[in-house]
Amino acid sequence: MFDYFWIGFKSLSKSPVITSAIYFLAFILLLILWRRYSIAKRSGGNFLSPFQIAQGNFYIHNAFVFRNRIIPLNDIKMIEVNFIPSVKLNGARYLLCIQQKSGKALAFFFGQSKESEQLVKNLKNETKKYNIKIRILET
Repeated sequence: MFDYFWIGFKSLSKSPVITSAIYFLAFILLLILWRRYSIAKRSGGNFLSPFQIAQGNFYIHNAFVFRNRIIPLNDIKMIEVNFIPSVKLNGARYLLCIQQKSGKALAFFFGQSKESEQLVKNLKNETKKYNIKIRILET
């Protein structure tokens, strides 16, 4: 059975469409990992955490945020965290919305874990001296 799989795999690897698709996916994966690693290194936080508050900045570790992922805490007006429960085993998520004083808004999703729950609980304490309004909505 493995022989048939190997023969099919060899014939697929000769196709330029398949090889270019594999190279493209590998490039995208490496780009996502690099973006996450670079922001985690700047913030001094954990690679797997969704965000980090350090050095007077809010660092977003999510690689799919294509705007500036370093927001000074002085520029943040309000942070709203919505809990989205699991639907059909897709996993529970959080939606974090940041309202800036300039009127711009930024939102991103991150998964529920013990670490992310602790980050959400500590959000009020870490932003207390910057006078940021925090709303945590759980359904």
